[in-house]
Amino acid sequence: MLAQSAPTIIWYQPLQSARSSVLQSRQGELRTAGFEVITCTEPRSFYPAATKAFLSARAQEPVLFMISGLESESLAAISRLRMHSGYLPIMIELPAFNEEQALHALYSGADDYCVNETSTALWVAKIECLLRRVRLPQSQTETYPVPTPTHPITESKTVQWSLTDDGWTLVSPEGLKLVLTTTERQFLSTLCSQPDRRASHDQLLESISEKNPPESDAVSGHNRLGVVISRLKRKATSEGLTLPIRSIYKWGYMFGAPIQVL
Repeated sequence: MLAQSAPTIIWYQPLQSARSSVLQSRQGELRTAGFEVITCTEPRSFYPAATKAFLSARAQEPVLFMISGLESESLAAISRLRMHSGYLPIMIELPAFNEEQALHALYSGADDYCVNETSTALWVAKIECLLRRVRLPQSQTETYPVPTPTHPITESKTVQWSLTDDGWTLVSPEGLKLVLTTTERQFLSTLCSQPDRRASHDQLLESISEKNPPESDAVSGHNRLGVVISRLKRKATSEGLTLPIRSIYKWGYMFGAPIQVL
């Protein structure tokens, strides 16, 4: 099955050297299907390619991002891309289906995922489906390049977010630090200490209301929680961080990336 158009796939494969032969085989099959595939294995090559992709998209040329794996750098790349472009399609590539990893990718900003053990025909169908839905607003422009990491990524799967200093400091995979207030510390400590990094509204409200009784009015309580999260995200953005805190519809929130609580 051949693709009906010839979009460009920017395929980022950080920390995937052990799987290089498998990925190269898939790349060849996608090229045979009519796609232009540009592969990048390091941040220093991927982020300039992403900036060029934004320019191509503004010229109405079809572009899709493919990100391999669920290491911290992969999740960070998804978050950065989504922060700088709300419309370009992003897919995650997984070696095998893993529900938790798929959830992390989707909550981090990916639109869909492909599993390496499935057929190229299914990959092509998913890619074409995403590209059909892309509609670039004429007034939208991309004036800022994707920021490059401030610290090099090494061949390691241990690089991830962490809460240090007894929960008072949040450290990004790139080593950027965010000092937390008491309320922010209580919120993040509760959220990230859960087995799946997901907590309900009630759990989080109780954690930030330690010295005061939780709001008796559910609406007021949820509004207060929303304000805490909004301020925390703005504070992080001002320091160059994008927090992977995702809302779970009508239930609570999750931290959509691996994190160590030290």
